[in-house]
Amino acid sequence: MLRDASQDMAIHLKDRLRDIRDFLRSHRHERQATAATGRNFSDMETLLARAASMLDDTLTLAETTSRTVLPGAQQHELVLWPLGDYFTDSGAGERAFRRHMYRTAKILAATLEPAEPPVIRETGFTAAHEALRQRQGHMVLALKNATGHETKRALIAGMLAHLVQDICRSALNDPAASPSTRDAKAVLLVFAPGLLASALIGSDESLPASDLLDIATMAISARRDRMARSLAADQPITDLTAVFESLLTHLP
Repeated sequence: MLRDASQDMAIHLKDRLRDIRDFLRSHRHERQATAATGRNFSDMETLLARAASMLDDTLTLAETTSRTVLPGAQQHELVLWPLGDYFTDSGAGERAFRRHMYRTAKILAATLEPAEPPVIRETGFTAAHEALRQRQGHMVLALKNATGHETKRALIAGMLAHLVQDICRSALNDPAASPSTRDAKAVLLVFAPGLLASALIGSDESLPASDLLDIATMAISARRDRMARSLAADQPITDLTAVFESLLTHLP
């Protein structure tokens, strides 16, 4: 229990540190100068902006260094597991799910520029994983024991629907989210493709995870209007399950 509590605290701490980093980057003196429109900043404002720049540089250096020295940090290839594998072991599965989906979401968020990406938190993936395992554990068990393709497809579509609903709603309702980031279509484009790509693993062994992510991104983009309406519907799980079951039927 103590180990789980410590891990949960570490995940929350990483998200808070990222919030601090984002705040500092938005208050760098370079940005202050760029945003200035004839306004003269006080000495105190300039000093604080330069302090923010120094802290941001320090955090950036620490982040770069950690990526260099940590085990596996040099691996640049996108890694995804088959969706069901994330739930066979609650510990290792949750950690892999959180890390893989966080990295995938960051990759996809970068493609939204110049639009402002939604808030991406590791805690959102952890909460969605735990919610599915606790509330829909029968689906995970049924998938493990399923043999027919149609049965598996229906179960995976249901799991995708629950995960997408929980992760997207968490991002849309995040207290730190600005009005410009509370766009359901943009949130879907950031979070749904990674989940769908994971579900597609195994359907075509010749395709790497990066190709599956590209396919999933195009599929979600083509259906983001309907999926955004589904998120706001009275029965979002039913609607989203139907969308994902159709995608799983036609995609490789």
